[in-house]
Amino acid sequence: MRPSILILSLYIIGLCLPKSARSQSAVYPKPGTVFDRKLHSIQLWIHPDSLNQMLLKENWYSDHSYPALFVYDNEDTLHTVGLRLKGNTSRAAKKKGFRIDFDQFSQQTFQGLKKFNINGNHNDPSMSREYLAAHAMNQAYNPSIRGNLVRLYINGEYWGVRNNSEFIDKTFVQSRFGDNTGNLYKCSWPCDLTWKGANQQTYKDMMNGGERAYDLKTNETADDYTDLINFINAINNSPTDSFIPRIERMFDVQAYLKTLAMEVLVGHWDNYFANKNNYWLYHNMKTGKFVYLPYDMDNTWGVQWGFSNIGNRNIHDWGNKAGSAAPLTYKLFAIPQYKRMYEFYIREHLKDPYQTDSLYTELDYLAALIDTAIQSDPFYNGKFLSDYGFTYNDWKSSFSQAWGNHVSWGIKPFIGTRTTSAKQQMIFASSQHFRAPIAIQTYPNPCSEFVIIEHDLLSSWQGDITVEAIDLQGRSAHLVFEAIPTNNQQIRVSLENLAPGCYHLSVANKNSHSVQTPWITVVH
Repeated sequence: MRPSILILSLYIIGLCLPKSARSQSAVYPKPGTVFDRKLHSIQLWIHPDSLNQMLLKENWYSDHSYPALFVYDNEDTLHTVGLRLKGNTSRAAKKKGFRIDFDQFSQQTFQGLKKFNINGNHNDPSMSREYLAAHAMNQAYNPSIRGNLVRLYINGEYWGVRNNSEFIDKTFVQSRFGDNTGNLYKCSWPCDLTWKGANQQTYKDMMNGGERAYDLKTNETADDYTDLINFINAINNSPTDSFIPRIERMFDVQAYLKTLAMEVLVGHWDNYFANKNNYWLYHNMKTGKFVYLPYDMDNTWGVQWGFSNIGNRNIHDWGNKAGSAAPLTYKLFAIPQYKRMYEFYIREHLKDPYQTDSLYTELDYLAALIDTAIQSDPFYNGKFLSDYGFTYNDWKSSFSQAWGNHVSWGIKPFIGTRTTSAKQQMIFASSQHFRAPIAIQTYPNPCSEFVIIEHDLLSSWQGDITVEAIDLQGRSAHLVFEAIPTNNQQIRVSLENLAPGCYHLSVANKNSHSVQTPWITVVH
């Protein structure tokens, strides 16, 4: 991942956005062993009566936690953690998910985390889709969850391979944004951010199963939804001429469009845009802005559940107006500059974190990592009843072939088709965006008064050299430069007359030879 992509800022309709750009940059904590690329084991020891009680049908949707003993890799032990079922509709699945609350009965954490989400991923024969979606999000430096695969044992019995998915809570937002004092809302179906009036209770009364659809998970004692209502009001009721400055003050637009671009590429239809589901909103008090956080990304990479033509669906028409009004996304997409910004991130993701060979390599590594564990998995070898009867052979073929029913693509064919179709659907694209990387460096980045460009071709070029800055809208400006006497492979380019924003620089000589830099951020 090129560092310049991490800290983009944009100059849109006269608005200087360097602070907005920096607000999206998440501080990623060290993974420890929990989110590394190894296969770990988790053992849970719970009284058999408690386990049986938890699994009774009448208790599937209870959030009651039972005391259990937690053992990690036969090395680390925590006594008296809380254990309960987790999920929404998945609680009725045969292959259930569990939540481990380390701090349920005492003030303890594990590697700095208070909770584990152990997901069953019962829809996915590959057991890899949620992991790979989180991997792609994090490779793109989106503020997203991390994940890892584990072997789960309960009372000494092997319960198969599971996804350990990072829990979004105060620990998560503190680690990403350096703040956990703001309101954190878990937003599930039917949270489409449509205006339902100014009465807070109206939004609190919207339900998904047994919990609020807009569910405030911090500052619960105050239970004050004023900030959320003001945000929804701004989305739906701002006059056209004031929408942009108002939404920019309240929402990290750039971070959302960057995340949405990856959601569309991985095929996350069960999200805000298409299904008014599976996202969090955090009111970051350091910036004053809401931030969008995706989660529950297991129905991806070709799992479609009737969401038609998932591999070829248009990147600009990803939503489903019959299922989600999604006024936030549609209002943003109605503004050409925001649509260009979204497409810019599609291009950048395709060049790096979504690059086909890179994703295939990660999948091959993952398949080799869990192969033996899947062979002995009781949900794959018939020892335990499963929801779809997936077998070990189904798992082996799932990376390259569609299983059928709701799994309409193998993961690798989906990646290839999604890559090709996304490139073809771009409105603002040109061939230059998909050139192979060139060995060119720019620094510092972000930059202010000047930037240094370094490339070995500069030492052999003869005659006049020109430097041109090209912004996201394709507008160009000629720049003044000087060669650096101590190193004729470098030139120093003045940026004093360049507006703040995001640019790539094109360096050419009189023979029409040229090189282009990665994107740089100009701030003054």
